Amino acid sequence: MSRHILTVACCTLLFCLFGVYCPQQARITDTLLLYVVPLGALLGTFACSLLPAHTPLIARVAQQVHGPLRADVARYTRFLTLFWALFFAGALLAPAVLALAGPDGSWRWPLSGGTFACAAGVMLVEAYVRRRVIRNFEHVSLRETVAAFRKASSRPTSG
Repeated sequence: MSRHILTVACCTLLFCLFGVYCPQQARITDTLLLYVVPLGALLGTFACSLLPAHTPLIARVAQQVHGPLRADVARYTRFLTLFWALFFAGALLAPAVLALAGPDGSWRWPLSGGTFACAAGVMLVEAYVRRRVIRNFEHVSLRETVAAFRKASSRPTSG
């Protein structure tokens, strides 16, 4: 049995025991893990694409659709990639900040759909802002953007 499989098996067993003896804390931990892991992966993906030897993720998506980018579009896509990295960092911190400074139980709001609702709202506002900031440019539909994002995110991040 490989070390990785053994580690996963031990962690699973420990979490099961934790669930039996501390069910309320296990539910909270489970909820947090289901929140932290995906957002952490998104934060890592966006942030790592901002490293010097890489192309920002949103720039790669735009290049999939439009080919080489104008300087103003390249700047905008770099800024937008940074914005989303910061958004995901803030979303990861939100439950802790609300637990410390918010009303009782408010830390659950981001975990129960608040972050998703904020992200959806930000995407809508950004689509409007993008069309106002980047002029004389052929903007594409959300469907084309999603298809390009899937294609770009499956490629290596080096530029």
